[in-house]
Amino acid sequence: MALNPRRAGVVLHVFDGDHGLELLYMKRSAYDGTHSAQISFPGGGLESIDSDLKAAAFRECFEEVGLKREDQEFLCPMTWLYIPPSNFYVEPFLTCSNDKPVLSLDSVEVDRVFSIPLVHLLDHSLVKKTAIETTYGTMVVPAYHWDGEIIWGATAMMTAELVALVS
Repeated sequence: MALNPRRAGVVLHVFDGDHGLELLYMKRSAYDGTHSAQISFPGGGLESIDSDLKAAAFRECFEEVGLKREDQEFLCPMTWLYIPPSNFYVEPFLTCSNDKPVLSLDSVEVDRVFSIPLVHLLDHSLVKKTAIETTYGTMVVPAYHWDGEIIWGATAMMTAELVALVS
């Protein structure tokens, strides 16, 4: 077990979009690291300027995708997770807005953003058992499939918690 995990916060942002309520995701840019080109929620590591992980989540969300704190209504914290491969302790925070967000991507950290209508997440049609290559070898995990992307791991677990909360 790794000691002294890095601490991070992420934002699960639900907004009223073109297809009803939608959940915002981002795809990380390709880089030499554990989460290269993976689907995630905007957010990142705690820095000395942050008062807590919620502040870190909002700061990083703005830095990565341009979503301002004042354009989100904070709803609730969600269940924290530990991510062994990168030794991160992550606290997710659920937010919402009435409008589709106007985004500005950090091209170094973010390849693209997309959203999934909650109606599709709630009907469970996107979840399939999927073989994923990891540093631990091939793992078969439940994953969400959308628009050619595979959402698995911590991001899938946070998505599943949101689905459970709104079901």
